[in-house]
Amino acid sequence: MQMATSTRKDMDRSLPEIIGHLNLLLGEDLGADEDEDVRELFRTGYRLLDLQNRPTAETPSFGAFIYLRDAADITRRLLWIYTQRHGLGAP
Repeated sequence: MQMATSTRKDMDRSLPEIIGHLNLLLGEDLGADEDEDVRELFRTGYRLLDLQNRPTAETPSFGAFIYLRDAADITRRLLWIYTQRHGLGAP
């Protein structure tokens, strides 16, 4: 998704899917107890899931895009850790 070619409607449609994946990954044991980097990803992920930090109808498109980008980035990074910890191929 690119800011210049994505509509707010596109962003709003993608958000529940990304948030759903992020929520699922945060429920997995990814070694946060032993790994400070994973712990920081969890903190960021939980901060993004907080309803107070999610975009609303009043949030400008740029703000919604940045939120979606950040949520997708954390989700991708957690997914990579999940694949490494479980001996799966790269996503």
